[in-house]
Amino acid sequence: MPAEFDLAPADALAEGEMRTYSTPNADVLLLHREGQYLALAAHCPHYGAPLEKGRLVGDQLICPWHHACFRVTDGHLCQPPALDALPSYPVRVAEGRVWVTLPAKPTAAADSPDATPTALVGGVAPVVNSAAPDQRTFVIVGGGAAGQFAAQTLRAEGFGGRLVLVTAEAAQPYDRTKLSKAYLAGKADQNALSLRKAAFYEEHRIEVLTDTRATGLSLTDRQLKLTDHEPLHYDKLLLAPGSEPNTLPKLSGHDLQGVLPLRSAQDAENIRQAAAGARHVVIIGSSFIGMEAAASLAAENEATDTKDRRITVIAREKEPFEKVLGAKIGAMFRNLHCRHGVRFKPEATVEALEGENGRVTAVRLASGQRLPADVVVLGVGVRPATGFLEAAFELEKDGGLRVDAYLQAAEHVYAAGDVARFPLAAGGGQHRIEHWRMAQQHGACAARNMLGQEHQFAEVPFFWTQQYGKSLRYAGHATEWDEIIFHGDVRRHDFLALYAHRNRIIAAAALGRDDDMMVIEELLRTDQMPTPTAARRPIKWAKRLLKE
Repeated sequence: MPAEFDLAPADALAEGEMRTYSTPNADVLLLHREGQYLALAAHCPHYGAPLEKGRLVGDQLICPWHHACFRVTDGHLCQPPALDALPSYPVRVAEGRVWVTLPAKPTAAADSPDATPTALVGGVAPVVNSAAPDQRTFVIVGGGAAGQFAAQTLRAEGFGGRLVLVTAEAAQPYDRTKLSKAYLAGKADQNALSLRKAAFYEEHRIEVLTDTRATGLSLTDRQLKLTDHEPLHYDKLLLAPGSEPNTLPKLSGHDLQGVLPLRSAQDAENIRQAAAGARHVVIIGSSFIGMEAAASLAAENEATDTKDRRITVIAREKEPFEKVLGAKIGAMFRNLHCRHGVRFKPEATVEALEGENGRVTAVRLASGQRLPADVVVLGVGVRPATGFLEAAFELEKDGGLRVDAYLQAAEHVYAAGDVARFPLAAGGGQHRIEHWRMAQQHGACAARNMLGQEHQFAEVPFFWTQQYGKSLRYAGHATEWDEIIFHGDVRRHDFLALYAHRNRIIAAAALGRDDDMMVIEELLRTDQMPTPTAARRPIKWAKRLLKE
Protein backbone atom coordinates (compact mmCIF):
# COMPACT_ATOMS: atom_id res chain seq x y z
CA MET A 1 0.00 0.00 0.00
CA PRO A 2 1.21 3.56 -0.69
CA ALA A 3 2.33 5.50 2.37
CA GLU A 4 2.34 9.22 3.04
CA PHE A 5 5.35 10.88 4.65
CA ASP A 6 5.81 14.21 6.38
CA LEU A 7 8.68 15.52 4.30
CA ALA A 8 9.40 19.14 5.24
CA PRO A 9 7.97 22.44 6.54
CA ALA A 10 5.77 24.29 4.03
CA ASP A 11 8.32 27.11 3.85
CA ALA A 12 11.34 24.81 3.48
CA LEU A 13 12.23 25.88 -0.05
CA ALA A 14 12.25 29.22 -1.84
CA GLU A 15 11.08 29.56 -5.44
CA GLY A 16 13.39 27.58 -7.75
CA GLU A 17 15.08 25.66 -4.94
CA MET A 18 15.36 21.87 -4.69
CA ARG A 19 16.62 19.58 -1.94
CA THR A 20 16.84 15.86 -1.22
CA TYR A 21 14.98 14.41 1.76
CA SER A 22 15.25 10.85 3.04
CA THR A 23 12.26 8.73 4.02
CA PRO A 24 12.11 5.11 5.18
CA ASN A 25 10.96 4.19 1.66
CA ALA A 26 13.17 6.27 -0.62
CA ASP A 27 15.14 9.45 -1.12
CA VAL A 28 12.91 12.20 -2.50
CA LEU A 29 13.90 15.32 -4.43
CA LEU A 30 11.57 18.15 -3.44
CA LEU A 31 11.31 21.13 -5.80
CA HIS A 32 9.55 24.46 -5.41
CA ARG A 33 8.52 25.83 -8.80
CA GLU A 34 5.94 28.44 -9.75
CA GLY A 35 4.50 28.40 -6.26
CA GLN A 36 4.03 24.63 -6.16
CA TYR A 37 5.92 21.73 -4.63
CA LEU A 38 6.89 18.78 -6.82
CA ALA A 39 8.43 15.49 -5.70
CA LEU A 40 10.65 13.25 -7.81
CA ALA A 41 13.12 10.42 -7.30
CA ALA A 42 16.40 11.88 -6.05
CA HIS A 43 18.79 10.03 -8.37
CA CYS A 44 19.09 9.99 -12.15
CA PRO A 45 17.93 6.68 -13.68
CA HIS A 46 21.04 6.59 -15.85
CA TYR A 47 24.03 6.29 -13.50
CA GLY A 48 22.45 7.43 -10.25
CA ALA A 49 23.70 11.02 -10.16
CA PRO A 50 22.33 13.15 -7.30
CA LEU A 51 19.76 15.34 -9.04
CA GLU A 52 19.89 17.83 -6.18
CA LYS A 53 23.11 19.02 -7.86
CA GLY A 54 21.35 19.33 -11.21
CA ARG A 55 19.73 22.43 -12.63
CA LEU A 56 16.22 23.58 -13.45
CA VAL A 57 15.89 25.10 -16.93
CA GLY A 58 12.32 26.00 -17.75
CA ASP A 59 10.22 22.95 -16.99
CA GLN A 60 13.16 20.55 -17.23
CA LEU A 61 15.55 19.14 -14.65
CA ILE A 62 19.06 18.47 -16.01
CA CYS A 63 21.26 15.72 -14.58
CA PRO A 64 24.64 17.17 -13.49
CA TRP A 65 26.72 14.26 -14.81
CA HIS A 66 25.55 13.30 -18.29
CA HIS A 67 22.81 15.88 -18.94
CA ALA A 68 19.78 13.63 -19.15
CA CYS A 69 16.69 15.86 -18.89
CA PHE A 70 13.33 15.22 -17.22
CA ARG A 71 10.09 17.19 -17.15
CA VAL A 72 9.63 18.28 -13.55
CA THR A 73 5.84 18.06 -13.55
CA ASP A 74 5.77 14.32 -14.14
CA GLY A 75 9.34 13.01 -14.60
CA HIS A 76 8.90 12.43 -18.34
CA LEU A 77 12.23 11.73 -20.10
CA CYS A 78 13.05 14.65 -22.40
CA GLN A 79 16.68 13.87 -23.30
CA PRO A 80 18.95 10.82 -23.00
CA PRO A 81 21.33 9.22 -22.02
CA ALA A 82 18.79 7.97 -19.47
CA LEU A 83 16.44 5.43 -21.02
CA ASP A 84 13.58 5.82 -18.57
CA ALA A 85 11.43 8.48 -16.97
CA LEU A 86 12.15 9.78 -13.47
CA PRO A 87 9.67 8.50 -10.87
CA SER A 88 7.39 11.28 -9.62
CA TYR A 89 5.24 11.28 -6.46
CA PRO A 90 2.02 13.01 -5.34
CA VAL A 91 2.53 16.00 -3.05
CA ARG A 92 0.17 18.00 -0.84
CA VAL A 93 0.68 20.89 1.57
CA ALA A 94 -1.36 20.79 4.76
CA GLU A 95 -1.01 21.94 8.37
CA GLY A 96 2.14 23.85 7.52
CA ARG A 97 3.90 20.75 6.20
CA VAL A 98 4.78 19.18 2.84
CA TRP A 99 3.51 15.61 2.53
CA VAL A 100 4.57 13.13 -0.16
CA THR A 101 2.96 9.79 -1.02
CA LEU A 102 5.32 6.99 -2.01
CA PRO A 103 4.46 3.55 -3.39
CA ALA A 104 5.03 0.56 -1.11
CA LYS A 105 8.06 -0.41 -3.21
CA PRO A 106 9.46 2.72 -4.88
CA THR A 107 11.91 2.29 -7.72
CA ALA A 108 15.22 2.42 -5.86
CA ALA A 109 18.48 3.89 -7.07
CA ALA A 110 21.15 1.25 -7.64
CA ASP A 111 23.91 1.00 -5.06
CA SER A 112 26.49 0.25 -7.78
CA PRO A 113 25.41 1.88 -11.08
CA ASP A 114 28.54 0.67 -12.88
CA ALA A 115 27.54 -2.92 -12.11
CA THR A 116 23.85 -2.42 -12.90
CA PRO A 117 22.12 -2.51 -16.31
CA THR A 118 21.18 1.04 -17.29
CA ALA A 119 17.44 0.44 -17.29
CA LEU A 120 17.57 -0.98 -13.75
CA VAL A 121 19.28 1.97 -12.08
CA GLY A 122 16.00 3.44 -10.93
CA GLY A 123 13.62 4.70 -13.63
CA VAL A 124 10.16 4.12 -15.05
CA ALA A 125 10.11 2.37 -18.43
CA PRO A 126 8.24 4.10 -21.26
CA VAL A 127 4.63 3.09 -21.76
CA VAL A 128 3.53 1.85 -25.18
CA ASN A 129 0.85 4.20 -26.42
CA SER A 130 -2.20 2.49 -27.85
CA ALA A 131 -2.10 2.74 -31.61
CA ALA A 132 -4.46 2.01 -34.47
CA PRO A 133 -3.70 -1.12 -36.50
CA ASP A 134 -0.77 -0.43 -38.79
CA GLN A 135 0.33 -2.69 -41.62
CA ARG A 136 3.66 -0.98 -42.17
CA THR A 137 7.08 -2.44 -41.37
CA PHE A 138 9.80 -0.22 -39.94
CA VAL A 139 13.33 -1.61 -39.95
CA ILE A 140 16.29 -0.38 -37.91
CA VAL A 141 19.84 -1.45 -38.82
CA GLY A 142 22.07 -1.33 -35.76
CA GLY A 143 21.63 -2.28 -32.12
CA GLY A 144 23.73 0.52 -30.70
CA ALA A 145 22.72 3.74 -28.98
CA ALA A 146 20.85 5.19 -31.98
CA GLY A 147 19.02 2.01 -32.95
CA GLN A 148 17.92 1.07 -29.46
CA PHE A 149 16.66 4.55 -28.61
CA ALA A 150 14.88 4.85 -31.96
CA ALA A 151 13.07 1.56 -31.36
CA GLN A 152 11.75 2.57 -27.94
CA THR A 153 10.83 6.03 -29.26
CA LEU A 154 8.78 4.57 -32.10
CA ARG A 155 6.71 2.54 -29.67
CA ALA A 156 6.41 5.40 -27.17
CA GLU A 157 5.21 7.67 -29.99
CA GLY A 158 2.48 5.22 -30.94
CA PHE A 159 3.82 3.23 -33.90
CA GLY A 160 1.73 0.07 -34.01
CA GLY A 161 3.20 -1.75 -37.00
CA ARG A 162 5.93 -4.35 -37.28
CA LEU A 163 9.26 -3.15 -35.86
CA VAL A 164 12.48 -5.04 -36.62
CA LEU A 165 15.89 -4.19 -35.17
CA VAL A 166 18.82 -5.84 -36.95
CA THR A 167 22.19 -6.08 -35.18
CA ALA A 168 25.42 -7.77 -36.20
CA GLU A 169 26.21 -8.28 -32.51
CA ALA A 170 25.53 -11.59 -30.80
CA ALA A 171 23.89 -9.76 -27.90
CA GLN A 172 20.86 -7.51 -27.66
CA PRO A 173 21.63 -3.76 -27.33
CA TYR A 174 24.12 -2.99 -24.56
CA ASP A 175 25.89 -0.02 -22.97
CA ARG A 176 29.08 0.38 -24.99
CA THR A 177 30.25 3.26 -22.78
CA LYS A 178 30.99 0.81 -19.97
CA LEU A 179 33.40 -1.28 -22.00
CA SER A 180 36.46 0.99 -21.79
CA LYS A 181 35.57 2.17 -18.29
CA ALA A 182 33.86 0.00 -15.68
CA TYR A 183 34.18 -3.29 -17.56
CA LEU A 184 37.94 -3.16 -18.13
CA ALA A 185 38.43 -1.84 -14.59
CA GLY A 186 36.70 -4.93 -13.20
CA LYS A 187 33.76 -2.97 -11.75
CA ALA A 188 31.18 -4.46 -14.12
CA ASP A 189 30.53 -7.85 -15.68
CA GLN A 190 28.55 -9.04 -18.69
CA ASN A 191 25.28 -8.87 -16.75
CA ALA A 192 25.74 -5.13 -16.24
CA LEU A 193 26.05 -4.31 -19.96
CA SER A 194 22.53 -4.85 -21.30
CA LEU A 195 20.53 -1.69 -21.85
CA ARG A 196 17.27 -3.58 -21.46
CA LYS A 197 16.11 -7.01 -20.40
CA ALA A 198 14.94 -9.28 -23.20
CA ALA A 199 11.39 -9.00 -21.85
CA PHE A 200 11.32 -5.30 -22.75
CA TYR A 201 11.65 -6.06 -26.46
CA GLU A 202 9.05 -8.81 -26.25
CA GLU A 203 6.59 -6.58 -24.39
CA HIS A 204 7.07 -3.74 -26.87
CA ARG A 205 6.92 -6.10 -29.88
CA ILE A 206 10.39 -5.21 -31.09
CA GLU A 207 11.85 -8.07 -33.13
CA VAL A 208 15.59 -8.16 -32.45
CA LEU A 209 17.60 -10.10 -35.03
CA THR A 210 20.99 -10.72 -33.43
CA ASP A 211 24.04 -12.08 -35.28
CA THR A 212 22.51 -10.66 -38.44
CA ARG A 213 24.50 -8.42 -40.73
CA ALA A 214 23.05 -6.14 -43.40
CA THR A 215 24.76 -6.92 -46.72
CA GLY A 216 22.97 -4.70 -49.23
CA LEU A 217 20.14 -2.29 -49.86
CA SER A 218 17.77 -1.75 -52.78
CA LEU A 219 16.22 1.71 -52.58
CA THR A 220 13.86 1.08 -55.50
CA ASP A 221 12.46 -2.18 -54.10
CA ARG A 222 12.74 -1.04 -50.48
CA GLN A 223 14.53 -4.24 -49.54
CA LEU A 224 17.33 -4.80 -47.07
CA LYS A 225 19.58 -7.78 -47.73
CA LEU A 226 20.69 -9.77 -44.68
CA THR A 227 22.94 -12.68 -43.83
CA ASP A 228 21.03 -15.94 -43.24
CA HIS A 229 17.66 -14.26 -43.84
CA GLU A 230 15.40 -13.50 -46.75
CA PRO A 231 15.52 -9.86 -47.88
CA LEU A 232 13.47 -7.71 -45.55
CA HIS A 233 10.94 -5.28 -47.02
CA TYR A 234 10.55 -1.96 -45.25
CA ASP A 235 8.17 0.98 -45.38
CA LYS A 236 10.62 3.11 -43.41
CA LEU A 237 14.27 2.32 -42.76
CA LEU A 238 16.71 3.72 -40.20
CA LEU A 239 20.39 3.13 -40.90
CA ALA A 240 22.32 3.18 -37.62
CA PRO A 241 24.96 0.45 -38.02
CA GLY A 242 27.58 2.34 -35.98
CA SER A 243 31.30 1.96 -36.53
CA GLU A 244 33.96 -0.67 -36.93
CA PRO A 245 37.36 -0.39 -35.22
CA ASN A 246 40.42 0.38 -37.32
CA THR A 247 42.81 -2.57 -37.24
CA LEU A 248 45.97 -1.36 -39.05
CA PRO A 249 45.87 -4.07 -41.76
CA LYS A 250 48.96 -2.68 -43.52
CA LEU A 251 51.07 -3.07 -40.38
CA SER A 252 53.33 -6.10 -40.30
CA GLY A 253 52.15 -8.44 -37.54
CA HIS A 254 48.65 -6.92 -37.27
CA ASP A 255 47.09 -10.40 -37.30
CA LEU A 256 49.13 -11.83 -34.41
CA GLN A 257 47.28 -13.21 -31.41
CA GLY A 258 47.11 -10.68 -28.63
CA VAL A 259 46.57 -7.72 -30.98
CA LEU A 260 43.08 -6.65 -29.99
CA PRO A 261 40.63 -3.89 -30.98
CA LEU A 262 38.13 -2.46 -28.51
CA ARG A 263 34.65 -1.88 -29.88
CA SER A 264 32.35 -4.72 -28.87
CA ALA A 265 31.59 -6.49 -25.63
CA GLN A 266 33.48 -9.51 -26.92
CA ASP A 267 36.47 -7.27 -27.66
CA ALA A 268 36.42 -5.99 -24.08
CA GLU A 269 36.20 -9.52 -22.71
CA ASN A 270 39.13 -10.58 -24.90
CA ILE A 271 41.23 -7.69 -23.60
CA ARG A 272 40.29 -8.34 -19.99
CA GLN A 273 41.25 -12.00 -20.24
CA ALA A 274 44.48 -11.30 -22.14
CA ALA A 275 45.53 -8.49 -19.81
CA ALA A 276 44.89 -10.54 -16.67
CA GLY A 277 48.14 -12.47 -17.09
CA ALA A 278 50.10 -9.88 -19.05
CA ARG A 279 53.21 -8.08 -17.83
CA HIS A 280 53.38 -5.64 -20.74
CA VAL A 281 50.26 -4.01 -22.23
CA VAL A 282 50.83 -1.61 -25.11
CA ILE A 283 48.04 0.66 -26.33
CA ILE A 284 48.46 2.07 -29.82
CA GLY A 285 46.67 5.41 -30.11
CA SER A 286 45.73 8.10 -27.62
CA SER A 287 42.05 8.25 -28.61
CA PHE A 288 39.39 8.48 -25.93
CA ILE A 289 38.89 4.71 -26.15
CA GLY A 290 42.63 4.08 -25.88
CA MET A 291 43.12 6.45 -22.95
CA GLU A 292 40.06 5.20 -21.10
CA ALA A 293 41.31 1.65 -21.57
CA ALA A 294 44.71 2.67 -20.18
CA ALA A 295 43.05 4.36 -17.19
CA SER A 296 40.81 1.36 -16.48
CA LEU A 297 43.65 -1.16 -16.66
CA ALA A 298 45.86 1.08 -14.49
CA ALA A 299 43.03 1.48 -11.98
CA GLU A 300 42.64 -2.29 -11.89
CA ASN A 301 46.39 -2.54 -11.21
CA GLU A 302 45.93 -0.28 -8.18
CA ALA A 303 42.76 -2.01 -6.97
CA THR A 304 44.33 -5.46 -7.14
CA ASP A 305 47.80 -4.28 -6.07
CA THR A 306 49.24 -5.55 -9.34
CA LYS A 307 52.77 -4.16 -9.48
CA ASP A 308 54.30 -6.08 -12.36
CA ARG A 309 51.95 -5.07 -15.22
CA ARG A 310 53.33 -2.19 -17.26
CA ILE A 311 51.00 -0.12 -19.45
CA THR A 312 52.42 1.97 -22.30
CA VAL A 313 50.57 4.28 -24.69
CA ILE A 314 52.05 5.00 -28.11
CA ALA A 315 50.71 8.18 -29.73
CA ARG A 316 51.37 10.06 -32.96
CA GLU A 317 50.50 13.35 -31.24
CA LYS A 318 52.61 15.13 -28.66
CA GLU A 319 49.68 15.15 -26.24
CA PRO A 320 46.56 12.97 -26.03
CA PHE A 321 43.32 14.60 -27.26
CA GLU A 322 45.37 17.45 -28.72
CA LYS A 323 43.18 17.74 -31.83
CA VAL A 324 39.95 17.68 -29.82
CA LEU A 325 40.76 19.48 -26.56
CA GLY A 326 44.04 21.27 -27.20
CA ALA A 327 47.58 20.64 -25.98
CA LYS A 328 47.12 22.13 -22.51
CA ILE A 329 44.28 19.82 -21.52
CA GLY A 330 46.03 16.95 -23.29
CA ALA A 331 49.13 17.50 -21.15
CA MET A 332 46.96 17.49 -18.03
CA PHE A 333 45.57 14.08 -18.95
CA ARG A 334 49.03 12.75 -19.81
CA ASN A 335 50.36 13.86 -16.42
CA LEU A 336 47.35 12.30 -14.70
CA HIS A 337 48.06 8.97 -16.40
CA CYS A 338 51.76 9.17 -15.59
CA ARG A 339 50.96 9.64 -11.89
CA HIS A 340 49.10 6.33 -12.07
CA GLY A 341 52.00 4.48 -13.66
CA VAL A 342 51.12 4.70 -17.37
CA ARG A 343 54.08 5.33 -19.66
CA PHE A 344 53.89 7.42 -22.84
CA LYS A 345 55.66 7.33 -26.16
CA PRO A 346 54.50 10.57 -27.85
CA GLU A 347 55.09 11.59 -31.46
CA ALA A 348 55.90 7.98 -32.24
CA THR A 349 55.14 5.78 -35.23
CA VAL A 350 54.70 2.02 -35.06
CA GLU A 351 56.88 0.28 -37.63
CA ALA A 352 55.81 -3.33 -36.98
CA LEU A 353 54.40 -5.79 -34.50
CA GLU A 354 56.70 -8.69 -33.71
CA GLY A 355 55.75 -12.13 -32.49
CA GLU A 356 56.72 -15.68 -31.70
CA ASN A 357 54.62 -18.77 -32.37
CA GLY A 358 51.81 -16.61 -33.68
CA ARG A 359 51.58 -14.36 -30.61
CA VAL A 360 52.63 -10.75 -30.29
CA THR A 361 55.77 -10.19 -28.24
CA ALA A 362 56.84 -6.63 -29.06
CA VAL A 363 56.02 -3.36 -30.79
CA ARG A 364 58.80 -1.88 -32.91
CA LEU A 365 58.81 1.88 -33.44
CA ALA A 366 60.13 3.78 -36.44
CA SER A 367 62.86 5.12 -34.15
CA GLY A 368 64.12 1.54 -33.78
CA GLN A 369 62.98 1.21 -30.16
CA ARG A 370 61.41 -2.13 -29.32
CA LEU A 371 58.72 -2.28 -26.62
CA PRO A 372 57.89 -5.68 -25.05
CA ALA A 373 54.18 -6.48 -25.45
CA ASP A 374 52.10 -9.42 -24.26
CA VAL A 375 48.92 -7.59 -25.32
CA VAL A 376 48.45 -4.78 -27.83
CA VAL A 377 45.21 -2.78 -27.66
CA LEU A 378 44.30 -0.83 -30.78
CA GLY A 379 42.94 2.61 -29.97
CA VAL A 380 43.35 4.08 -33.42
CA GLY A 381 39.81 5.17 -34.13
CA VAL A 382 36.86 3.74 -36.00
CA ARG A 383 35.23 3.96 -39.40
CA PRO A 384 31.52 3.95 -40.28
CA ALA A 385 30.16 0.45 -40.87
CA THR A 386 28.64 1.44 -44.21
CA GLY A 387 30.29 -0.96 -46.64
CA PHE A 388 26.93 -2.57 -47.43
CA LEU A 389 25.60 0.81 -48.64
CA GLU A 390 28.21 1.50 -51.33
CA ALA A 391 25.92 0.45 -54.17
CA ALA A 392 22.93 2.40 -52.86
CA PHE A 393 24.56 5.70 -51.86
CA GLU A 394 27.47 7.92 -52.74
CA LEU A 395 29.24 7.80 -49.40
CA GLU A 396 31.53 10.48 -47.99
CA LYS A 397 35.31 9.98 -48.10
CA ASP A 398 35.30 8.77 -44.50
CA GLY A 399 32.44 6.34 -45.18
CA GLY A 400 29.79 8.58 -43.67
CA LEU A 401 26.30 9.00 -45.11
CA ARG A 402 25.07 12.54 -45.74
CA VAL A 403 21.62 13.40 -44.41
CA ASP A 404 19.50 16.55 -44.26
CA ALA A 405 18.33 18.43 -41.17
CA TYR A 406 15.62 15.79 -40.68
CA LEU A 407 18.26 13.02 -40.76
CA GLN A 408 16.82 11.75 -44.03
CA ALA A 409 19.23 10.12 -46.48
CA ALA A 410 16.75 9.17 -49.21
CA GLU A 411 13.03 8.69 -49.66
CA HIS A 412 11.80 6.45 -46.80
CA VAL A 413 15.37 6.14 -45.46
CA TYR A 414 16.97 7.88 -42.45
CA ALA A 415 20.40 7.62 -40.82
CA ALA A 416 21.56 8.19 -37.26
CA GLY A 417 24.58 7.87 -35.01
CA ASP A 418 28.18 7.41 -36.09
CA VAL A 419 27.39 7.04 -39.80
CA ALA A 420 25.31 10.20 -40.25
CA ARG A 421 26.96 13.35 -41.62
CA PHE A 422 24.37 15.88 -40.57
CA PRO A 423 24.04 19.69 -40.46
CA LEU A 424 24.77 21.19 -37.06
CA ALA A 425 22.30 23.82 -35.94
CA ALA A 426 23.14 27.54 -36.17
CA GLY A 427 25.09 27.14 -39.40
CA GLY A 428 27.75 24.83 -38.02
CA GLY A 429 28.20 22.91 -41.29
CA GLN A 430 27.94 19.16 -41.93
CA HIS A 431 29.63 16.88 -39.41
CA ARG A 432 29.83 13.25 -38.42
CA ILE A 433 30.06 12.93 -34.62
CA GLU A 434 30.75 9.74 -32.68
CA HIS A 435 29.05 10.49 -29.35
CA TRP A 436 26.85 8.08 -27.40
CA ARG A 437 24.28 10.67 -26.30
CA MET A 438 24.15 12.28 -29.73
CA ALA A 439 23.46 8.88 -31.31
CA GLN A 440 20.52 8.45 -28.94
CA GLN A 441 19.24 11.93 -29.79
CA HIS A 442 19.60 11.11 -33.48
CA GLY A 443 17.61 7.93 -32.93
CA ALA A 444 14.76 9.77 -31.23
CA CYS A 445 14.61 12.48 -33.91
CA ALA A 446 14.78 10.03 -36.80
CA ALA A 447 12.06 7.86 -35.21
CA ARG A 448 9.68 10.81 -34.98
CA ASN A 449 10.42 11.80 -38.57
CA MET A 450 9.77 8.25 -39.73
CA LEU A 451 6.31 8.81 -38.27
CA GLY A 452 5.89 12.01 -40.28
CA GLN A 453 6.44 14.54 -37.50
CA GLU A 454 9.05 16.60 -39.39
CA HIS A 455 11.46 17.58 -36.60
CA GLN A 456 14.73 19.23 -37.60
CA PHE A 457 17.65 17.99 -35.53
CA ALA A 458 18.84 20.87 -33.36
CA GLU A 459 20.59 19.35 -30.32
CA VAL A 460 24.01 20.38 -29.06
CA PRO A 461 26.72 17.69 -29.08
CA PHE A 462 27.74 16.61 -25.58
CA PHE A 463 30.11 13.91 -24.36
CA TRP A 464 32.02 12.93 -21.27
CA THR A 465 35.10 10.93 -20.42
CA GLN A 466 36.01 9.58 -17.01
CA GLN A 467 39.59 8.66 -16.10
CA TYR A 468 40.82 7.98 -12.56
CA GLY A 469 37.63 9.46 -11.13
CA LYS A 470 38.06 12.72 -13.05
CA SER A 471 35.12 13.46 -15.34
CA LEU A 472 35.56 15.87 -18.21
CA ARG A 473 32.40 17.24 -19.85
CA TYR A 474 32.38 18.70 -23.34
CA ALA A 475 29.55 20.57 -25.08
CA GLY A 476 29.44 21.90 -28.64
CA HIS A 477 31.72 20.90 -31.48
CA ALA A 478 35.05 22.48 -32.46
CA THR A 479 37.09 20.90 -35.24
CA GLU A 480 39.26 24.03 -35.25
CA TRP A 481 39.58 27.14 -33.12
CA ASP A 482 41.31 30.50 -33.08
CA GLU A 483 41.93 30.43 -29.33
CA ILE A 484 40.99 28.60 -26.14
CA ILE A 485 39.90 30.84 -23.28
CA PHE A 486 40.68 29.27 -19.91
CA HIS A 487 39.14 29.95 -16.51
CA GLY A 488 40.47 28.14 -13.46
CA ASP A 489 43.53 25.91 -13.20
CA VAL A 490 43.95 23.07 -15.69
CA ARG A 491 46.78 21.48 -13.71
CA ARG A 492 44.57 21.30 -10.60
CA HIS A 493 41.72 19.68 -12.55
CA ASP A 494 39.38 22.61 -11.95
CA PHE A 495 38.82 24.62 -15.11
CA LEU A 496 36.54 25.77 -17.89
CA ALA A 497 37.87 25.97 -21.46
CA LEU A 498 35.97 27.94 -24.10
CA TYR A 499 36.76 27.31 -27.79
CA ALA A 500 36.47 30.43 -29.95
CA HIS A 501 36.28 30.42 -33.74
CA ARG A 502 35.48 33.40 -35.97
CA ASN A 503 34.45 35.51 -32.99
CA ARG A 504 32.02 32.89 -31.63
CA ILE A 505 32.26 30.47 -28.70
CA ILE A 506 31.42 27.16 -30.34
CA ALA A 507 32.36 24.62 -27.66
CA ALA A 508 33.36 24.24 -24.02
CA ALA A 509 35.17 21.64 -21.93
CA ALA A 510 35.42 21.51 -18.16
CA LEU A 511 36.52 19.60 -15.10
CA GLY A 512 34.90 20.39 -11.75
CA ARG A 513 32.43 22.83 -13.32
CA ASP A 514 29.33 20.67 -13.71
CA ASP A 515 26.86 23.48 -13.03
CA ASP A 516 28.54 25.78 -15.54
CA MET A 517 28.43 23.07 -18.20
CA MET A 518 24.68 22.53 -17.77
CA VAL A 519 24.15 26.24 -18.35
CA ILE A 520 26.61 26.45 -21.24
CA GLU A 521 24.95 23.60 -23.13
CA GLU A 522 21.65 25.47 -22.93
CA LEU A 523 23.27 28.72 -24.04
CA LEU A 524 24.88 26.93 -26.99
CA ARG A 525 21.52 25.39 -27.88
CA THR A 526 19.78 28.77 -27.87
CA ASP A 527 22.70 30.57 -29.55
CA GLN A 528 23.15 32.87 -26.54
CA MET A 529 26.84 32.38 -25.74
CA PRO A 530 28.87 35.52 -24.98
CA THR A 531 31.43 36.84 -27.43
CA PRO A 532 35.05 35.77 -26.92
CA THR A 533 35.83 39.28 -25.66
CA ALA A 534 33.14 39.05 -22.99
CA ALA A 535 34.13 35.45 -22.18
CA ARG A 536 37.65 36.47 -21.22
CA ARG A 537 36.20 38.10 -18.10
CA PRO A 538 34.80 36.01 -15.22
CA ILE A 539 31.17 35.09 -15.91
CA LYS A 540 28.46 33.99 -13.50
CA TRP A 541 26.97 31.49 -15.91
CA ALA A 542 23.86 30.75 -13.87
CA LYS A 543 22.94 34.45 -13.77
CA ARG A 544 23.48 34.71 -17.52
CA LEU A 545 21.00 31.92 -18.09
CA LEU A 546 18.44 33.64 -15.87
CA LYS A 547 18.77 36.82 -17.94
CA GLU A 548 18.01 35.09 -21.22
